[in-house]
Amino acid sequence: MAQFCPLFSGSSGNCTYISSGRGGILIDAGVSAKRITEALTARDIDPATIQGIFVTHEHSDHITGVRVLAKQLGCPVYGSKGTLLGMDKAKALPETPIFALSAGESVAVGDLQITAFATPHDTPESTGYAVETADGTRLAVATDMGELLKPVFDILCGCDVMVLESNHDVQMLRAGPYPPFLQERILSNRGHLSNAACAAALPALVSAGVSQIFLGHLSDKNNTPSLAFDTACAALSEAGITVGRDLRLSVAKRVSDEAVLRV
Repeated sequence: MAQFCPLFSGSSGNCTYISSGRGGILIDAGVSAKRITEALTARDIDPATIQGIFVTHEHSDHITGVRVLAKQLGCPVYGSKGTLLGMDKAKALPETPIFALSAGESVAVGDLQITAFATPHDTPESTGYAVETADGTRLAVATDMGELLKPVFDILCGCDVMVLESNHDVQMLRAGPYPPFLQERILSNRGHLSNAACAAALPALVSAGVSQIFLGHLSDKNNTPSLAFDTACAALSEAGITVGRDLRLSVAKRVSDEAVLRV
């Protein structure tokens, strides 16, 4: 049985746990190693069972805990060549084994098959990850995208459960404290996915068989959990899809207090 839990999600740090019985992996480690190990232990997950850390890109909210955590656990780190180069410049690479994983390339860790896919973000080689378990369950983490490109959308359509970015409300961003250059960066096609852009994709994902979606990577300045959730629900309702009946929808919290989802 697959296990899935966004431990941390948001502009202040990201980390998702995935397992299928023979150890597990983390996608990103964007808060301290101490906080991640405490979050795992609180869910009765032995941190020593983590067999790999997969990094989406080198921004601090995705790599803060990687170097220390990988050293503590003795586990390898995976990322695109561009991401690993960025981490090296930031002195964030661990002393444990490091493996470059190009978009479209897969690697087996325990009984999980992890495939990287390219995402449009303002780093040299940002990626998301799709994970397939031994029983055929497919899970994905797709955040930090300026737009939802068709190749990424097609990958997500084949998944059962995912974290999908719903970063900001455009009106809140425009009226908020960020300077114009930062607003334009977030709104660009290499920035972050808005609530509206995320919501627009949901009906087709549900029609393709997606059964659970966590709205993730919410901005703490330009969004609220209720606004992201309500925007998504409105788009689903307009398409005749009922949350709770046709789809399990929730917001991945900045610091999760949820139990591990068993799929």
